[in-house]
Amino acid sequence: MNETLIAACQMFLVPATLLFAAQGVANTRGLKFLVCLMGVATTGLWLYRVWFWTGLSVMDRRVALGLAGLYALAWVFTLLVQVKNLVAPGYDRR
Repeated sequence: MNETLIAACQMFLVPATLLFAAQGVANTRGLKFLVCLMGVATTGLWLYRVWFWTGLSVMDRRVALGLAGLYALAWVFTLLVQVKNLVAPGYDRR
């Protein structure tokens, strides 16, 4: 695998993973929503970077896009849950 691609994936993988931890310890709905937006933005930039990378082999591109897409899908799902929690009354609201 391309060493530069590995370094670039690590550059996005570490913040995306740390943001999942931040999502877990955030204590307000607004903060959780903000962390989700940052996670979606980070994985969006990751997908954009890999998609427009020139000189990658087909296999390297598919693996990198698969990893970035997996994180993007998880972040979008988490963002949708947080949007629902912001607008819909939950069990802890009165």
